[in-house]
Amino acid sequence: MNTKKKRTMVEWAMHYRQIIILTTCCLIAFGIYSLPNMRKNEFPDFTIRQGIVVAVAPGNTSEEMVEQVTKPLEDYIFSYKEVKKEKTISKSRDGIVYIQVELNDDLNNKDEFWSKFKHGIATFKSQLPSNVLAVQVMDDFGDTSALLITMESEEKTYRELDEYMDVLQERLRRIPSVGRMSVSGLRKEQISIYIDPERLSQYGLGEKTLSLALMQKGFATTGGRVNTEGYTCPIYVAKSLNTLYDVQQQIIYTDPQGNNIRLKDVARVVKEYPQMESSITNNGKKCILLSVEMKKGQNIVKMGKDINAVLDNFQKELPQDVSLFRITDQSQVVGDSVVNFLRELLIAILAVVLVVMILLPMRVALVAASTIPITIFISLGLFQAFGIELNTVTLAALIVTLGMIVDNSIVIIDSYLEMIGEGCSRWHASICSTMHFFKSIFSATLAISITFFPFLLTTTGMIHDFLLSFPWAITIVLGVSLLVATMLVPFMQFWFIRKPLQQKAGGKSFSFLDLLQRYYNRLLDVCMAHPIYTLGIGLLSIVTGAVWLQHLPQQLMPFADRNQFAVEIFLPNGTRVEQTAEVADSLEHILRQDSRVVSVASFKGCASPRFQNSYAPQIAGSNFAQFIVNTTGNKETVELLDEYAPKYSNYFPNARIRFKQLSYSEAAYPIELRLSGENWQAVKQDAERIKEELHKIPGLILIQSDVNEPQAALNVVLHEDEASRLGISNLTVESTLAMRYNSGIPLAQVWEGDYSIPIVLKGDNADNATLSAIGNEQIPAGNGLTTVPLRQVADVVPAWEDGQIVRRNGIYTITVQSELQRGENGMEKTGQIQNALKDFDLSPGVSLKYGGDVEDNEDKMPPVMAGLMVAAVVIFFILVFHFKKVSIAALIFCSMLLCVFGTAAGIWIQGVDFSVTCVLGIVSLMGIIVRNGIIMIDYAEELRKTERLCVRDAIYHSARRRMRPIFLTSAAASMGVIPMILGGSGLWMPMGTVICYGTLITMLFLLTVLPAAYLLIFRGSSRKRAKAAMLEQQ
Repeated sequence: MNTKKKRTMVEWAMHYRQIIILTTCCLIAFGIYSLPNMRKNEFPDFTIRQGIVVAVAPGNTSEEMVEQVTKPLEDYIFSYKEVKKEKTISKSRDGIVYIQVELNDDLNNKDEFWSKFKHGIATFKSQLPSNVLAVQVMDDFGDTSALLITMESEEKTYRELDEYMDVLQERLRRIPSVGRMSVSGLRKEQISIYIDPERLSQYGLGEKTLSLALMQKGFATTGGRVNTEGYTCPIYVAKSLNTLYDVQQQIIYTDPQGNNIRLKDVARVVKEYPQMESSITNNGKKCILLSVEMKKGQNIVKMGKDINAVLDNFQKELPQDVSLFRITDQSQVVGDSVVNFLRELLIAILAVVLVVMILLPMRVALVAASTIPITIFISLGLFQAFGIELNTVTLAALIVTLGMIVDNSIVIIDSYLEMIGEGCSRWHASICSTMHFFKSIFSATLAISITFFPFLLTTTGMIHDFLLSFPWAITIVLGVSLLVATMLVPFMQFWFIRKPLQQKAGGKSFSFLDLLQRYYNRLLDVCMAHPIYTLGIGLLSIVTGAVWLQHLPQQLMPFADRNQFAVEIFLPNGTRVEQTAEVADSLEHILRQDSRVVSVASFKGCASPRFQNSYAPQIAGSNFAQFIVNTTGNKETVELLDEYAPKYSNYFPNARIRFKQLSYSEAAYPIELRLSGENWQAVKQDAERIKEELHKIPGLILIQSDVNEPQAALNVVLHEDEASRLGISNLTVESTLAMRYNSGIPLAQVWEGDYSIPIVLKGDNADNATLSAIGNEQIPAGNGLTTVPLRQVADVVPAWEDGQIVRRNGIYTITVQSELQRGENGMEKTGQIQNALKDFDLSPGVSLKYGGDVEDNEDKMPPVMAGLMVAAVVIFFILVFHFKKVSIAALIFCSMLLCVFGTAAGIWIQGVDFSVTCVLGIVSLMGIIVRNGIIMIDYAEELRKTERLCVRDAIYHSARRRMRPIFLTSAAASMGVIPMILGGSGLWMPMGTVICYGTLITMLFLLTVLPAAYLLIFRGSSRKRAKAAMLEQQ
């Protein structure tokens, strides 16, 4: 009994076409449903592996901080294997040290590490000197705010604004996707006690006695509880300090005659705002700032809509003079970027469809073009099913693959038309054309899909996070495309395309392809007549392209396209915040006069929270101010920076003003020269000499080092004999001066509902004093019974201390930094600096290393290039697997080098920099070349095997026959990325440029050089193959 012949996959799809069509419709419907509901983001989630350790030791100079606190902390921190030592930096200042800790790129569970690390630091604190008051680990340094919202008012007090903000936070917490929220810019009132030392001494009292009495009055603890037989009754002792009046009326001393001395008799007690240490304003208005973060894995666009709804409703309830303003809104940025990319995707689809419609007959074009929306919508549904979010990376994958999507169908339809033209039945031709090319398009699809995965193995850190979803998106799209081409297209072409191409040969729609074919035939005749010259031209193009690429400007991570930029203002170390504010207010006034500026949020004496992944918050001080400037558009941002940066960078005396365009680069400055050594003074000396050399190089601005200007200080040196005779110790002097020349010593608190008002002991000179006044300060002597001026028991000597001492990887390091003039390239400028400093003599034991853009490039580019090499090797083995011949695989593998010239030409013509996305473009190009190479060589091999043609005739007929599908593929791929180029994105335009120009130029080389190379390499191989076949048969 004869068994029924087993159906192939294509025959099964044709036979059960209703199931295929129903399944396709369901998947398309799911894709359409998924699009508005998918999780959206601008980029994949980046893991910022950074944190800060802060240690406070009042009274220590920066040198003492290094020796007593920084070095022990560094040794402990470096005991953790997860810490990247070479990127861990300590900055020791007067009484405080900041240690920026960076973790290894391969660390994925950072929360677990920080939990362990915090516990370890808390335990280690006991080993530090006793004057170290606190050691704090800030592991949220890398958290990026989704929104920064200001609440501003000219009339309301900070307390009133804080009450409104509490209500707003309560409402925002109800939104499931809202994570951590923090408020900054708030100034709290305090009750200040300004002591009159003379009146105090009249009663034989000292500050210590006074402060102890007030602390006892303000101390709150349990009064116990009364346990009766039936119940327990807690005891509450009423607080003595409840109002400003209570504080003023406190009895601090009663003399023997029974006279009470109250606090108001020896001190001025007032309720006030403390001296300004920092402030935040928006468009010149007083405000407080709310930072809102998003929980991981949530949809930021949906969260933004939910928050906006809450803000709109809350604004209606606020008084008229209180307004809410979004300084930064990541949900808006994401929404806009996704919408723009979807628009580009739609235009790209229409462009590819248009190319196909122009070059092919209507019915053929409709079948080929219909596969694009079908594949896109099914892919979107699968993205949703597999948890792949919609971001610019996955959308870029969709745009890049457009040409490849339509290519599968074009190859099959082209073969189908040929077969029905030869008299085959449409059913048979539809099945055979698909089966005939299935192996070719499967190998080509596999080659392109797999080649992006090596990047996930070779890269780490930010680049790895950035590329993570790209290979999966490419694979899903091309996998769906392959299934559509092999299971749906066969029936579609059978149903819609009923006549062979020849019957429409005279039609208008195909005249261009016919014309192109005629000219190509002539060109091919010339190339086949002179194969050596043709191959020589191909090799010359590769060499020229490689040299050209070496000299093109490089910028691994480009500037971000934003309608905002940052401004950083630096004044000399020790500058009071009021002076910093004067400069900041003047510059803000200038900026706000420009109609292109929407708002200026000003941070004086403080820095903004992290509002963009790669823009790390500054370690601020009283000499620092920062702006977040919102503009009317991306184009206006660049215009403003080009106009204002050259004019105002050095406009104000003693102020350095840095206009910072937001970038994806992790480098703090584009130019960084790091000098390291064990001798701090030698490193400082060399840093000054390097700065002098950099001033001679044009194109560099704001040249500085990260060693702050020297800090003016006063050294109080006790006369030991005189001080001992009067009973004055170091502690007496320190505590007395600390009370009088400090922001205040907190003694107690007054509570008004949930609002706490600290009670602070201060001196009259705390906020405004002269250096000469220190020597006249009255110091308690003789157990507080009398006072003497400080100059009687000590020398008060002016001195200069190091403003900041920096260590990197546990070694003294000074980084000389420079910003670039607008339009300059960091990599090129660093090359000039290296040439200028090649004969520079460093002090013994001092080494020089380059950071900035060069270091960022050196860290990230080698893994990316390694991924490119691995991808090439993977492609080679796929080719070997497909052809079963190493020689043919090697030929197509080498032909991938033909993309070099087109890549270089495209980058040069468009004037873009060579970036990480260019590498992705090159890999896409390699895939397209391999795909076209397989189609051409496969047919040549088939002709040699079935038609017994010689090498010359086989490759000649194959090239002529495959020119149309190769041209259509290349045209579709190029047209697909044109919207990406026209979009002008700093990140994606280089990729589109490489694919567009590279595909078209490489297509020309592939259609000419590859046939010539095949002819030269395999000429005479038919005889060898015949002999080999005979040997196998023996």
